[in-house]
Amino acid sequence: MLKLKLNQTKILKLNNQTYLPFLIHNLPKNYNKFNTLNIIKINTTIYINSIEFTKTFINKYIDLLNYSNINNNNIK
Repeated sequence: MLKLKLNQTKILKLNNQTYLPFLIHNLPKNYNKFNTLNIIKINTTIYINSIEFTKTFINKYIDLLNYSNINNNNIK
């Protein structure tokens, strides 16, 4: 059975694989070159497996997600 888990930053963990969330308007430029088996669409969010990205990109993207979540939670 597949285990699906989302953390606070909306990063998806599925079978010990990490998927990064993207909206349609902020997909990476080279997303069409990614293996389609590494892409999951849930509602309006597109999740791309982290194996498609470099470590530096992943770290910067997660930092950006953390920053945007903090700002969204503070603005009311």
